[in-house]
Amino acid sequence: MNIGIFTDTFFPQISGVATSIKTMEKELTKRGHNVYIFTTSDPQADLVAEEGKVFRFSSIPFVFFPERRIAIAGTQKVAHLIKRLEIDVIHTHTEFSMGLIGKKMAKKFHLPVLHTYHTMYEDYLHYIGKGKLITQGVVQRLSRAFCESMDTVIVPTEKVQSSLRRYGVTNHIRIIPTGTEFKSFQADRFSKQEVAETKAQLGIAETDKVIVSIGRVAQEKGIDIIVRAFPSILERVPNAKLLIVGDGPARKDLEELAFTEGISKSVIFAGEQDWETIGRFYRLGQVFVSASTSETQGMTYIEAMASGIPV
Repeated sequence: MNIGIFTDTFFPQISGVATSIKTMEKELTKRGHNVYIFTTSDPQADLVAEEGKVFRFSSIPFVFFPERRIAIAGTQKVAHLIKRLEIDVIHTHTEFSMGLIGKKMAKKFHLPVLHTYHTMYEDYLHYIGKGKLITQGVVQRLSRAFCESMDTVIVPTEKVQSSLRRYGVTNHIRIIPTGTEFKSFQADRFSKQEVAETKAQLGIAETDKVIVSIGRVAQEKGIDIIVRAFPSILERVPNAKLLIVGDGPARKDLEELAFTEGISKSVIFAGEQDWETIGRFYRLGQVFVSASTSETQGMTYIEAMASGIPV
């Protein structure tokens, strides 16, 4: 089949949605399908490497999520590509710009359209007018309207299925968890020297005990809870380090919180890392920790287990 995936988020952006789509694209291609990505423009994208497989459309940063983008044009171009590529099915991964375009194209060309619901938007309302502009009721109505217009809806977990049913979605829902490529996280992929060099670059001694957190550094991830709890860990394990891998809007506040708690020397902010090498950072820790309650599946939990460290 010729499959058109419509998403506002794709590599080089780092996110669970981008990782999910990349994994699915790779596996569908292995099965003999042609997969084409329709997504937003990105100044960091490698257009040469993407040519013929990834099609990008003019976009601007989303006002409430500056690191995410919203398409502002491209309907005619998409229509031309759908005919030229002989797309058989449309699969949307966003309820916003590219998702709406995908939905419109499916109707225009009488194509089957399915949707993967990735994000629990109720946990993100604080970004929009500090939670005062859009209510949970509005989120539920918009989600219900989008999902009801699909031929089928895919969710990664029972949690998301239950939420959509609570929103009033009556459409067919399939639970299909996002897969993880375990070999990317296995111990033998990274040499002891590579791990030692990464530790040295981050200022981690070989004798340090490392708690690692990996993911978007944002309010809904609850990283502040971990930082506030860390002094009690240091009382019992003075050579402990908290390694926070990732970037996002909460980083500055978390750096200030670590300073206020008097633990700045024991908290390391490693910043955003390339997904191809993210497995190495799991290997720096003795334990993985997350305090997030906003996950739809929580890929980092599975990646940590694949890396062989306790969660």
